[in-house]
Parts: sequence; structure tokens; C-alpha cells
Amino acid sequence: MFEQLALDSTSGASAIMRAAALEMAGMAEASKAADPGEFWEELTTACTELANAQREMAPVINLAGEILSATQRVVLSGLSIEALRGMVAMACERAIERSEMATERIGRKGCEIVTNDVTIVTLSTSECVLAVLRQARETGRNFRVLMSESRPVLEGVTQARRISALGIEVVLVVDAALPRRISECGLVLIGADSVTSKEIVCKTGAYPLALAAREHDVPMVVAAPMDRFIPEALAGNRNRLADPSQILSDPPAHLTVENGYLEAVPLDLVRSVITEKGILDRTEIEEQLRRRPVAPALLQILFPRK
Repeated sequence: MFEQLALDSTSGASAIMRAAALEMAGMAEASKAADPGEFWEELTTACTELANAQREMAPVINLAGEILSATQRVVLSGLSIEALRGMVAMACERAIERSEMATERIGRKGCEIVTNDVTIVTLSTSECVLAVLRQARETGRNFRVLMSESRPVLEGVTQARRISALGIEVVLVVDAALPRRISECGLVLIGADSVTSKEIVCKTGAYPLALAAREHDVPMVVAAPMDRFIPEALAGNRNRLADPSQILSDPPAHLTVENGYLEAVPLDLVRSVITEKGILDRTEIEEQLRRRPVAPALLQILFPRK
């Protein structure tokens, strides 16, 4: 059901979550289930497939949990299939609206950390980072952006075009050149696919960037809405490998290609996380994570009994 979603390696987490929500709503509307029990089985199967399609993206996992939690209550109350369809549609609509609102708020809150004449380092693609830069530009701040191309699928090139279209000066470099340029910059600003109490998970290349930022005493800030927050135990495999042919299509014998898109950055290397609720430090991040409920039905699909 989510084959195209699973193959999406260029979109940001927000765009992937919204696409997933639309597909889930479409599934519910098209369901031919004869009774609530059959609909629940279809829904849990779809949520399992969704979670497996983008296991490392917290907003996708949180979306599945929200849909399951809301719908299970309706199933247990004995309401009709029409009510169940409506509940799935409502949960998906809320998730999309919340995502769009969060991005806007992050832009407004995050622009406060952008000062005049600063050079900002970023990588890969992120709607939230773009929102911060757009808002900072619209409020009259003058600054530059230094970013990498983000191989192998070059989503950083696409992001660089978006940023430059805002009238912001951008310098685009190869991935390996980015960490050594940190000393020229005043801020590292990146997005994230997930935030746990121990680390953030984001595009490969973020970890050496974080180490270079610490070496040169440059703050590293993450722009990520609350739907990126997920308990450590539910986070996906950061080391999952993608299609090796994106790097080398015909490797010779004795040559193995590892195409890892994501890597973890210890939270100790991150100054703060910009969310729709404000700019959070390590203690506040941990507090927000403690407050997040986990739907029992989500645990069942993530950790099925064998």
C-alpha cells in the first residue's frame, strides 16, 4: 500500500507524514469491511505497513499511533463503520493541519536566533529549516547559508534552490567539505526525522557537522515539531541501508556498497530544539518526551508477539 512512500528518499519528514495521512484517509474511505471488527483488522494491517515503510521517521510512527488510538475507542464503543471511517479521516486531517501550523510557528520562533550577517550551515532538506530562514528574511535580517549537496540523491541541491529563491545568498559545497567550513559560520541549523531523550536522527553527515560545531564552539540547533518526538524504545533502526545502486550500480567482486541515509547525533551535541511550543533545551526535551502517551495498539504493531 505504501510502496511509493517507502521509496521516497528526497522529501522531508513533514511532507512524507502528510502523504501518509492522505493515503490512510483514502484507505478508510475505500474500505469494504462488513463490520467494525473487519475494519479494525484492515486498519491495523495498514498501520503496520505504514510503520514499516518509513520506520525511522517519528512523525509517521506517531501518525499510526494517533489513528489507532482514536479508532480503537470507537471500535470498543460499538459505533458503526461510518463512524470509524470518519474517525480515521478526522485523525488524518488533524495531523496534516497540526503539521502545517507547527511549521509556521517554528518559523516564527526560530527566526529569533538568526542574527544579522551570520552564516548559517545546514544540510539535506527540511520544511522547518526553510520556514525559519524564510521568516528571518521577511523580518529584514541579512544572512548567508552554507550547505552541502546531500548525496546520493542530492536533496540538498533542491533545498539550496528553494533557499536562494527567497533572496538569500547560498553557497553549495560537496558533503565532505562542509565540516571544515564551520569555523566561518555562526550557527548550524538542521532538521530531524526523530528526537529521543538521547539523540536526534537526521541525514548522514550531521554527526561530523555536530563534532565540528563543538570543536569551533558554534551552536547546533535543530528545527523539529513535536511530532518528531518519540520514546527511545520506539525509534527505528538508524543504520538501515538504502538502495546501493544509488552510489554504484555495478560493483565488482569483493566490493560492498553501504548506502546509509540516516545517522544519530547525541543530544549532548545539540544546543536546543526549535518546536512549535518554543525553543527547548535538553531538560525540556526529556520532560516533553515523558509526557507523550504511547497507544497500546501502536506497541502491538511495532513489537508483534511471535
